Amino acid sequence: MPDPSSMIERDLLVTALELPVDKRDEFLDRECGSDTQLRARLSRLVQAAQHEDSFMEEPAMVTPPTISVEKASMLGQMIGPYKLLQVIGEGGMGTVYMADQSKPVERRVAVKIIKAGMDTKQVIARFAAEQQALALMDHPNIAKVLDAGTTETGRPYFVMELVKGIPITKYCDDKHFTLRERLGLMVDVCNAIQHAHQKGIIHRDIKPSNVLVTQYDGKPVPKVIDFGVAKATAQRLTEKTMFTEFGAVVGTLEYMSPEQAELNQLDVDTRSDVYSLGVLFYELLTGSTPLDGTKLRSAAFNEMLRMIREDEPQKPSTKISSSQALPSIAAYRQIEPLRLTRQLRGELDWITMKALEKDRGRRYSSANAFAEDINRYLANEAVLASPPSTFYRFRKSAHRNRVLISTLGIISATLILGLVGTSWQAIRAIEAEKLADSRFAKETVSRKSAEAERERAIAAETQSANLLSRVEDQRRLSERQLAVSERRLKIAEQAVDEMYTQFATEWLSQQSGLTQVQRKFLEKAVTSYQELAAMDPSEDRPRIESIAAMRKLGIIYNNLGQSDASLKTYLNAEQSAQSLYRLEPSNSVALLRLAESQVSLVRHYQLKR
Repeated sequence: MPDPSSMIERDLLVTALELPVDKRDEFLDRECGSDTQLRARLSRLVQAAQHEDSFMEEPAMVTPPTISVEKASMLGQMIGPYKLLQVIGEGGMGTVYMADQSKPVERRVAVKIIKAGMDTKQVIARFAAEQQALALMDHPNIAKVLDAGTTETGRPYFVMELVKGIPITKYCDDKHFTLRERLGLMVDVCNAIQHAHQKGIIHRDIKPSNVLVTQYDGKPVPKVIDFGVAKATAQRLTEKTMFTEFGAVVGTLEYMSPEQAELNQLDVDTRSDVYSLGVLFYELLTGSTPLDGTKLRSAAFNEMLRMIREDEPQKPSTKISSSQALPSIAAYRQIEPLRLTRQLRGELDWITMKALEKDRGRRYSSANAFAEDINRYLANEAVLASPPSTFYRFRKSAHRNRVLISTLGIISATLILGLVGTSWQAIRAIEAEKLADSRFAKETVSRKSAEAERERAIAAETQSANLLSRVEDQRRLSERQLAVSERRLKIAEQAVDEMYTQFATEWLSQQSGLTQVQRKFLEKAVTSYQELAAMDPSEDRPRIESIAAMRKLGIIYNNLGQSDASLKTYLNAEQSAQSLYRLEPSNSVALLRLAESQVSLVRHYQLKR
């Protein structure tokens, strides 16, 4: 049975879309009243669904407001002895406000309050875990927890020291810090993370915005904040602590370790933070992360995770030498471009790449080991990191090029077998020739036999060469045929999809009745779209295509008069779209699919009335 509140939301969405553009805001303001969350959600869905009549059209980009009505309404309110002054940050589950504390002491603090509408058991448990994680730690480079409680509406909050700092990368660039000064700050960050690890806490979201730098007595001091996705390793942080669910991905993509990019993160340990520290170190040296953020986020979800797990980063010296921004990057570090490249080459490359090893067994074993190697470099001592061996580089290359290595292996095996056969025939021919020479006068027949053996050896050698040539020709032909087949399959899929879509949704929908031929055509279309909609989400085909296929399938069922099957398919499409949108709230195509599925459901219910 559909949720009544969801049906109301869908009805409002369809009604708003049917109004002129200049009347929609007035309608939504009137219908939503004081429900600001519903108003904001419908506004985004209306913007995304403006082009919903076309299956294949891309939606316009939607820019969310910078500060929501709900946040603005909190300003000036008292939460216990704390008066909220302004929003200074926002994470995945909470909003951070600057506030004035009135008692027992007067001071300015940071108050983190759980977001409205996110008070699920899992979010509250994770929020409580962050509170307890910070309370466990006492380190000059980790923000301190001062207080905790709940608001009058039951939303948890906790109070931290106010860190008036900026992200470490921006601070270093603004101050034009040299490489040595940046390395010194990095050592402090590593020591803070090591302290957290000793308390049994993995941060799991180390990035510049969570490492703020402020000044105390004129000295820069980094502060690690936001343990909101922290994971306890040695103890349960609270009675409500929940384990990471199977299939959940937690963290920030550019700074995520390969093991965090696995859909099952149950095996994440402290070396995951070492990898993220390596990404931060890389960015402090070169001005960019190992994986390009734009390229990473433009890929499909499964491809993004594969890139994080498998794509080997360039060495810092290689990355920076090919960058067009090298002069400005060098200027921020008070060094000449060529000297910067030379200074990165060697030990700094080795230290960085050891921290960024995909195989965590080859990384630094702890944040402290990472810091110690940086200190060795600063003291002009030999570092423990070293370039990977030739065998290791070959093994990694072989893993990345498995198909090519297998093909070469088959060719090599064929060549070796041919050479062995040829050598054996040649040896037999030589032995026969020696025997014939020693008995030349008396055994003319034996000499002719040796000559025959030699001719057979030559023939065998020629045959082996021809066999090898045919194997190579067959391999190249297979590669060409595979490429052509893939292109033809893609063209055929697109042609069939467009034909079914246009025929089923545009022409047949206008007919008052279906002929037997038309009905058979739609029944065949059902089979095709059922297969597409049932595709395994773990495969490379995006889940967005599967959702679109479900919606088309619902339309075809409707044309066939199968109302129950149509409704079930529409509901499945909406459920999948909701799941994808929660996973990727910034994905505009996912938002479009959600709006499309909701509109289809409402129109279905309207036809049933």
